[in-house]
This record gives sequence, C-alpha cells and structure tokens, in this order.
Amino acid sequence: AVGVPMAVRGEITAGEFTSFILYLQRMIWYLIALGYVVNLYQRGTASLKRFNAILEAEPAIKDAPEVREQPKIKGKIEFRDLNFAYNGTPTLKNIDLTIESGSTVAFVGKTGSGKSTLVSLVPRLMDTKSEMVFVDDIPVGKFPLKQLRNSIGFVQQETFLFSNSIEANIQFGVDAKPQGRKDGKKLSDDKNTSEFESIEKFSTGPHLSGKMSVEKAAAIAGMTEDIRDFPNGYQQLVGERGITLSGGQKQRTAIARAVMRNPRILILDDSLSAVDTLTEEKILHGLREVRTDRTMLIVSHRISTIKDADQICVMQNGEIIERGTHDELLKLDGEYADLYQRQLLEEEIEATD
Repeated sequence: AVGVPMAVRGEITAGEFTSFILYLQRMIWYLIALGYVVNLYQRGTASLKRFNAILEAEPAIKDAPEVREQPKIKGKIEFRDLNFAYNGTPTLKNIDLTIESGSTVAFVGKTGSGKSTLVSLVPRLMDTKSEMVFVDDIPVGKFPLKQLRNSIGFVQQETFLFSNSIEANIQFGVDAKPQGRKDGKKLSDDKNTSEFESIEKFSTGPHLSGKMSVEKAAAIAGMTEDIRDFPNGYQQLVGERGITLSGGQKQRTAIARAVMRNPRILILDDSLSAVDTLTEEKILHGLREVRTDRTMLIVSHRISTIKDADQICVMQNGEIIERGTHDELLKLDGEYADLYQRQLLEEEIEATD
C-alpha cells in the first residue's frame, strides 16, 4: 500500500521495492523462530523454577546432628504410650503395643481410625515429638534415616510406577545388582511356571539369601502370570510409552519392589485392596513361604487378608480397642466379630447375585 505509490512516483526503483519485499519475507521466518524461542525460554524458565524448588526443598524430617549408625535392625517394634496429633487434631491415643521380631501383626478398623498413621510412624514418614516409637528397643529418631528406611519395605495403597520396564520398576531402590537365576535362564523362560512353583524354585529354603532375583520377587507378589502375558515380558514398558497396568497389577508390582529389597520389616498399608481374593491368597502364601523372620505389619479392611496374622489389632478413633488372634477376637463377640459377620454377609450376597 505504500511501496507501490513510491515506486510510481519514482521515489524508489522497482528493484529496490522488490528487494525490500524479498528481505521482508526472509525476516518474517526469523521473527517467527525468535518468537518460538522466546516462548520456549519462558516455559523452560517456569519449569526450571519448579524443578529447582524440588531440588532445594528441605526434608521435613532430618537426622539429628548426634545420630550415629546403630546395630543391624532385627525387626522388633514398640509403641510406648503413643499419642500423636496431625495438624493439631489428635489421631492416635494411648497406643501401647509390642511387635516381636518375625511376627505378623495386622491392623483393621474403619476409615480414619488411625491405622495408616500408626504404621507410617515406623519409617518416620511422620514424626512424634518424643520417644514413643522404638525399633529393637532404640527410639526410631536415633537411627540414621537411611539405615532405618533401608531396613523397611513400605507398600502403600496408591502406588507410583515409573515410565520404564517392569523389571526396572521392580529393581528400583535396590542398592546392589540383584542375583540372576541359578540355572542361567532368562527372565522370559519357563512360560508355564505358576507362582507357587516359581516361589519354590527360586527360594533358598526357609531362609532367603542376601539378594533376590527379579523373578522371585515377582513370583512372591503374584505377578508371574501377568508378566508372562505381556508382549515383552519383564522388559514391557509401562506408563506413557507403554501399557497401562490395572490397580491390582500396580499394587503387586510395588509389593515385588518392596520384597526385592529383602527388608527386615515389611509394611503393607492396604496394598491388597485392588486384588481379588484368589490373587491375595497367592501373595500372602508367597510372603509366608519366604518370611525369614521378617516382621510384617498389615493394614487392611478385609478379614481374609489378616485372619492368619499372629496378632490382630482393631482400631477405632485412634485407639486399639481389641487385640488377639482371629479366633480369640471372634470369641470376644465385639467389633471384630461384627466386621467379620458383615463381610461374610456381603460375600454371600455377591455370590447370590
């Protein structure tokens, strides 16, 4: 609109006008690219701020300056006159409980009764203000966090998996390279092996070796048949770049990850809620087969999960209102017996439908 009249009036030549148009066309692409780079830089800066905020964040729970390495953890746990408040709200009240090394103790109760809070105090995911939680008669605050948490396998209901292979997800958090199979075969071999056969094949008798193979951990967690059905077996990618696992498969992968570390204390915080009863029995059978004096804490709403525990604690409003074995609690005819009868009735109704 401006250049043509100027060329007509002789103020610029036709060649100058043409050159201007060509230069302008070239500059437009550079300006577009510059705008893209500026936008990318701004987005990158915002992402870097969020990333740095994570890297620079101070842990809410840290080792005290005087903390020293303690003897190897055996697995005895004690709660001594434990009272705990979360955000100012009393959550646990007057908890006195001793869990001997190698025993299995279960916690059952309604949602919000304090079960998850109680077991979270053992690895210090939350902290008490005074010495109320003990491991091997030593306050948990006197253990270095690394030593304490390396001795604990904690599986929560909500599981996080990385966008990586099944094998890498199971191995995550294991310091040393896991042992391979003794027969030299690959993880993809033995297509017709069941979970029970896998546990027997890879177990070293009643006691586990110091390290564990990925396949043994998967067998204990009841994942062998699922992994066999994946196109790439243990190398199958999960997440954004691979397949999507069901809730039960995620939980079982997390259990395999925890078992892989061969911890002295294993905590299952409602981590069998998304699996069916048959699979649950396989997992519990596998854990019993290779328990090796491991202390187990199980939080669950299902009686079938906890009925074989050495001790069952029934929680209500942050307190332990009943404790004993499955048979002992049924004889009490209290809260546990009511819960047991309700679940039996629900199972009968489901079977009828």
